[in-house]
Amino acid sequence: MCPMDRRQFIKTVPAVLGTMALAGTRLAEAAPEQAKPETAKAVKNTGKKQIHEVFALKYAGPFERKLAMALFNTGWNEDIHINFYTWVIRGQDGAITLVDTGAGPSLAKERNLKNFTPPEELVARLGVNSDQVDKVVITHMHYDHVGGMEVFPRIYPKAKFYVQKKEFDFWMRSPISKRAPFKGLRGDAGSNALAALAGSGRLIMVDGDKAIGPDMTLLLTPGHTPGLQSVLLHTAKGKAVVASDSAHLARSFKDDVPSSLITDLPAWMVSFDKLRAAAALENIFPGHDALMLDNYPKKAEDITQLI
Repeated sequence: MCPMDRRQFIKTVPAVLGTMALAGTRLAEAAPEQAKPETAKAVKNTGKKQIHEVFALKYAGPFERKLAMALFNTGWNEDIHINFYTWVIRGQDGAITLVDTGAGPSLAKERNLKNFTPPEELVARLGVNSDQVDKVVITHMHYDHVGGMEVFPRIYPKAKFYVQKKEFDFWMRSPISKRAPFKGLRGDAGSNALAALAGSGRLIMVDGDKAIGPDMTLLLTPGHTPGLQSVLLHTAKGKAVVASDSAHLARSFKDDVPSSLITDLPAWMVSFDKLRAAAALENIFPGHDALMLDNYPKKAEDITQLI
């Protein structure tokens, strides 16, 4: 028998947890409003690229973890530190997009998050007025990324909230999501607040890749969760991606090793390929890497500019 390389083996053998997540999932027929084409004004191609800046906002941490949790079964004897982040994208036209909401006040208290700062306070440290925020991208519905929804709709009254339909359906409609090991990652206070926006015109359900503004596109990148999405945008250094938990550490993309928190491992590897084809490695930003705080220019307390 010819030996398989690691990637072929991973693609050949379905991840058990992914099978659990997808098997038996039954979705209710009724769903919130679907993503509609953005207005011609919003996505008009003027021939000139929209330049974006990206900021990482550390709202909790550092937390000590085993390296093997962040790099698939690699380094069980090695400890690392990670942070919890949200991100701000600022366009040269002044448009503000927030990526993820962090954990809200009830979840932060429930989980006893170390060094917690409400994400909206960090956004304000950048000089962003609440009325400037017109988009909030929910990359996935784990508690540390969606929990802030319990306050965000009120704090950012003009914002629309973007989530992948596959992600929403799994966490809100599948009974599997309420079983171990998924239940420990749920953020019901935030998820329920997101669902409460249905019918208001503020909840945008996305099905796959979608342009949401000039030179800004949502990319469906499942694996960590069934419908995780990343944000592809144009910057002064070319294309960049806010990849959230598509990887927990930047070295994952370089080493071709995802984390151990897996819904669908083969899909995760395909998402790796998709992201690396979209932007240079140094312009792909992961979900929890402490280096995003340590190795980039500081703009305010617990805030760095990534690009």
